[in-house]
Amino acid sequence: MSILVSDLLCRLNCRHIQGCQSYEPCYRFFRWHLIDIFVYFSHELVTIPPLVWIDCAHKNGVQILGTFITEFDAGKEICRQLLASDDNVDRAVDALALLMAWYNFDGYLLNIENPIEPEYVKRLLSFVAKLKLACEKIDPNSLVIWYDSVTIHGELKWQNQLNELNEPFFNVCDGIFLNYTWKIEKLLQSKINAGERCRDVFVGIDVFGRGCFGGGGFNTCEAMSVSYTNDLSAAIFAPGWLFETLDTNEFIENDRKFWNLLEPYTSQRVLHMKSLTTFFSDGFGKEFFIHGVNLARNSWYNLSLQSYLPNVLSENKWLINHDDAYFGGSCIEFKADANGYFKLFKCLIPIESICDITLVFKHIADIVLELKFDNGKHMRLEKSDKELIVHNWKRKTYRLVINEHVSITDISIHYDENIHSTIKLGYLSIHPIESHCLKIEPLPPLIQSIEQTSNSSIILHFVDSIHEQPSSIILVFVRDQFEQYSFLGATRQSYFVIFQSETINNKQDYSMLVIRHYSFDSLVLINEQILKIPMAFNCLQGFCSKNS
Repeated sequence: MSILVSDLLCRLNCRHIQGCQSYEPCYRFFRWHLIDIFVYFSHELVTIPPLVWIDCAHKNGVQILGTFITEFDAGKEICRQLLASDDNVDRAVDALALLMAWYNFDGYLLNIENPIEPEYVKRLLSFVAKLKLACEKIDPNSLVIWYDSVTIHGELKWQNQLNELNEPFFNVCDGIFLNYTWKIEKLLQSKINAGERCRDVFVGIDVFGRGCFGGGGFNTCEAMSVSYTNDLSAAIFAPGWLFETLDTNEFIENDRKFWNLLEPYTSQRVLHMKSLTTFFSDGFGKEFFIHGVNLARNSWYNLSLQSYLPNVLSENKWLINHDDAYFGGSCIEFKADANGYFKLFKCLIPIESICDITLVFKHIADIVLELKFDNGKHMRLEKSDKELIVHNWKRKTYRLVINEHVSITDISIHYDENIHSTIKLGYLSIHPIESHCLKIEPLPPLIQSIEQTSNSSIILHFVDSIHEQPSSIILVFVRDQFEQYSFLGATRQSYFVIFQSETINNKQDYSMLVIRHYSFDSLVLINEQILKIPMAFNCLQGFCSKNS
């Protein structure tokens, strides 16, 4: 089991729930299949993961934790107030549990990095135990993880192992995150001390290598191998090293190299889902494509538009291509070889009778989709029900009829082994008929009301009926007088905010907003509305740049 702990840099663009226009390379995380828990970390007292991160983690079957941290003299004073009475502890626990429930994340990393006065240690232990119970009452699968910092005597003294000085905290929560400067012999002792809970011991690994075994960086795999071979879990801190210290223009290649080195020490996770839709996006685009057409030519970052990427370990050498896409900002590509075979997903998709499947690809004459089922059978879809060429992309659709209750467990593609071109995959959807509405009825106008705020921003409030299409998203573009589009952002919420827009006195100077509501199941345009607003084209943006 592995935890990934984000650091400051990872958070710069991700907090924008509608996404943002990004003209510089930006950090993003999309290797969800290689981790089990994601911690959204900052040095604020309480850190709540942004909605887009919560949705993205949960979609990929990953638990996501917030952070409760106290540090230095200010942290010592906070702890003194928090632990002054049982009532204070109870109020804090109730507040933290309420935040978890309200925002739908999965628990907390507790990091007390300041000394605790001895008379308050017992109450600190009670705080940890009560928080675990409160979170567990809301969600039995919630997690409270203790960071190896303060000892049972109240000293700020990192142990780098599980021992009698931090074990009392371990015993009342779900796991311990060990400090980074451990030695192998201390890990061996930690395993003995943990007993049956050895997988609840998370070995701290700093990607920056600060005092860490192996030195971090691309040698992070050395520390991972130690935790893995000793049957302990791992906690990887500060993946932003890839972005902060290396050429940002080479981020995708460096990210691939880094995670390929770690992959042997991770566990294969299976995607459990009712249906599958992916347009192979990492949440970033240099441009925005719709059905193969380059509609908007501005770069963007948006976690709401991140979709599933291949999750089969150790076999595929696929790359993300941001210069081409069927939908969104990217596709994946791989070099065809003599195997004539490419594994895409390990999954569990239940099918009761009928299933609709769509596959979109290019640079090869044909691809055969293969599905394996939990009853041991497999099926090659040699013949599609319909084929179309859509702006140089080949789109194949299938209607699969199965007369028994089964689940798809593996998705692969086959191709002619004599082909040696680079194959691009742009879209894949697998939807049991029961999981989505086949007939999409035309809807009334998308916008219910428009609100002008005091800072000249605009809030578009959408009609309630958009929530009747849960597997859908609203995309917002702005179109200038030359029919050029820019992508402002995307949302699954009931509103969209356009920030820092300046009202123009001359009503001749206006922009056209193009609001589109798409079904993710089929990429069908459900509805579109065009809105003329008295605002200059170059004033509009879909995120607030203040304090960025």
